[in-house]
Amino acid sequence: MRRRRAVLRSVLGIAFVAAVFAAIVPRIASYESVGHQLAKVSAPWAAGLAGAAILDVLSAALPWLSLLPQLSFTGALGFTQASTALTTVVPGGAPLGMAVSFGLLRRLRVAAGEAGFAVALAGIWSQVMILLYPLAGAAFVFGTGDLSGSSAAIAGVSGAAAAVLAVLAVAALRSAAATRRLGDAAARFAARVTRILRRHPPPWSGEALLRARNERLAHLRRRWPSLTAATLANQLSGYVVFELSLRAVGISFESLPPGESFLAWSIGRVISSLPLTPGGIGVVELGLIGTLVGFGAPHERVVAAVLLFRGLIIVPTLLVGGVALLVLRLRPPGLPTEPA
Repeated sequence: MRRRRAVLRSVLGIAFVAAVFAAIVPRIASYESVGHQLAKVSAPWAAGLAGAAILDVLSAALPWLSLLPQLSFTGALGFTQASTALTTVVPGGAPLGMAVSFGLLRRLRVAAGEAGFAVALAGIWSQVMILLYPLAGAAFVFGTGDLSGSSAAIAGVSGAAAAVLAVLAVAALRSAAATRRLGDAAARFAARVTRILRRHPPPWSGEALLRARNERLAHLRRRWPSLTAATLANQLSGYVVFELSLRAVGISFESLPPGESFLAWSIGRVISSLPLTPGGIGVVELGLIGTLVGFGAPHERVVAAVLLFRGLIIVPTLLVGGVALLVLRLRPPGLPTEPA
């Protein structure tokens, strides 16, 4: 039954993506006009975009190096790109990414308790920031008077969700009972995911998370500033790619100020973290295009910029992550269950 639901969900996701790119996007701007805009991207802009895309890939390792300093830069980069690549082609959103990250860290011989705690912290830090970005973007745009009711509503809901998640995280760190419940809930979700993927369930539980919490609170107190800075650097590198994509196709600061582009990008980030379609493909593009067009940016250039941005974010990750995933799958999983 679960397999049938997973297959049905995949089929519906593929049908939705096909409808977006075959029927909806061409109504906003024809692919011929979009191709014309992309062909006008100059060599200097192309070089800048390539450099920003490489920086975005490399910065993905930074949060994990702050949490697991025993990892090499290559190991941290490979496992996080492999995890992101897998969640780009398999529906599941951020929760699936956390489950996959745990399994890949075990392949790198990171102890189970340490891997589980690192995945939980990285996921919480990342998701809270993602949910706060629309609130910051709305504050930037509010001063111009161009903030729409729908954008304000998204920012408000997103900010409230960030507050709830932060409160739950603090409660889990301060309360043994809350930590145990959170760990048990994560284990149940991971077990469902691994059944769908025909993998063994990860060996964590609420009790294991509680033991990890007790052992690593001092470690967290030392490392949370570096984790925050690393997560910001990683995520905002994506915004740099987005901003350069907009300017490379000729969208001026006068027609689309940075505050509006940041709000559009932040809404796209929230959408991409939801388990709607693999990697948010189709949904993210519609969200970005709709927000940017709503700000008055020209349709053809908006569609060109969004497709360029998404290609620069997705394709390098699929290439690097695909290679890393093959290497990690050939590597036997780690044997220790807890750090020595």
